[in-house]
Amino acid sequence: MELMQGALDKTDMSRMQKFLRITGTTILPITEDISFHAMHCVESYTLSHSMELADALIAATALENRETLYTANDKHYKCIPELSYHVFRP
Repeated sequence: MELMQGALDKTDMSRMQKFLRITGTTILPITEDISFHAMHCVESYTLSHSMELADALIAATALENRETLYTANDKHYKCIPELSYHVFRP
């Protein structure tokens, strides 16, 4: 969802959808455990690092599924020590 919010226009959104299909990206559901972990992230990092709900849900999803998070904006996630992430530049 956050990737789609970053689309500049319909062409950009279409490219993103195609990329997700080609790479076989799986969209993971937000589970109760992910919600709980996201709430912990918000409580722990909102005041100190301006953690927003969408970023907390993304981080919690990666943590709960033991996945590496790929992001173009590491400042949203570097405050979470247990999170494995990789920075890319689009």
